[in-house]
Amino acid sequence: MMLTRRALLSNAGKGDNNPISTAVIAARGREAMIAEGNASLISPAIPSVDPDEIRISSNENPLGPGQAALKSLRGEYDQMNRYPMNARISEEIFLEDLAKMHSVKTDNIVLGPGSAEILRNSVRAFTGPEKPLVTAECSYENPVATSEQLGNPVRAVPNTPALGLDLDKMAGAAMNSGLVFLCNPNNPTGTVHGYHDISTFVRWVTKESPYTTILIDEAYHEYVTDPTYQTSINIALKYPNVFVSRTFSKAFGMAGIRVGYAIGHKETIARLRSFRLTLGNNILGIAAAVGALKDSAHINREIARNTLVKQFTLDFFRRAGYWTTNSQTNFIFVKLGIPAKKFREACAQHKVLVGRDFPPYERTHCRISIGTMDEMKHATRVFSEVLGLSVTDTGASN
Repeated sequence: MMLTRRALLSNAGKGDNNPISTAVIAARGREAMIAEGNASLISPAIPSVDPDEIRISSNENPLGPGQAALKSLRGEYDQMNRYPMNARISEEIFLEDLAKMHSVKTDNIVLGPGSAEILRNSVRAFTGPEKPLVTAECSYENPVATSEQLGNPVRAVPNTPALGLDLDKMAGAAMNSGLVFLCNPNNPTGTVHGYHDISTFVRWVTKESPYTTILIDEAYHEYVTDPTYQTSINIALKYPNVFVSRTFSKAFGMAGIRVGYAIGHKETIARLRSFRLTLGNNILGIAAAVGALKDSAHINREIARNTLVKQFTLDFFRRAGYWTTNSQTNFIFVKLGIPAKKFREACAQHKVLVGRDFPPYERTHCRISIGTMDEMKHATRVFSEVLGLSVTDTGASN
């Protein structure tokens, strides 16, 4: 079945539990397919999804958005002839809701279609031929790709042996740089740094390199369980050279309708806003996000579900003797000792799709997103077969 935009709208209105609407809004598997060069995604139609495939390759919420988000989205169908500033649930209403939630003013926030545009615009706004981007060697690729497209230099700092961000070395590399990108929790390694470490890093860089801007990407904020962690939004409000990005693509399950935002000092946000795509957020995404913000119970259930299923998956690999990071996200990064490509292709033969290559660890590590418990039970059986494991190796038959 081919899912066109028309099919999405017609099916999304058919009941609160319609699987097509939530699947397309969550956009399961699309990130990985694009990254791996699947040209079919250039087509206006969304390619059909094999119902037997398990897509644990793109870090999406496998269940999609909650009912409050879907109800709010459906309520705006009659507004699709309006621009986002003129719709019944307008951008301004959404900004006011976000500002209230974070105890800031609306001019402290800039919206984006997902956080991807915000990350790209950060590079455009704060780097240049003489102002390098500083990032971890293994982190989210978006800022590096944008810097390379612009021809601006990149200082990539190796990760620590435990695959965290090496904040000390990144602080040194930050001297006279334009932008430091801190992905916290980090994608693809899943590691997180506590509030004290981030605060110390910011203070040092601000003192020693005051014209350097720091972007803290909190795409996976909702999933963190580490007690030393807390959001850096208050740091961004204290220091004019710091801002935080967030997205509705992960815990909120809205990867397919692209809603994100950044928070910081109004002057910093104004600089980012000047690069923003005009009318980049659509009214259905805005409406869904407004509904989602009112449904904390749904997010709490999603966090609990992810924590439980992630632990099941981590236990599987650890019992089998494989090292993993202590992931604080909705994916794990596991050291298999074989190329990710080899493992990925073998799993795909069983219709289980896992993560793409992440240099410089592509010959030893693989990123595996967390699906539903049923999906991960099936996936771990496939992993056992692909890796040649026995029940004794894993300690369970799943």
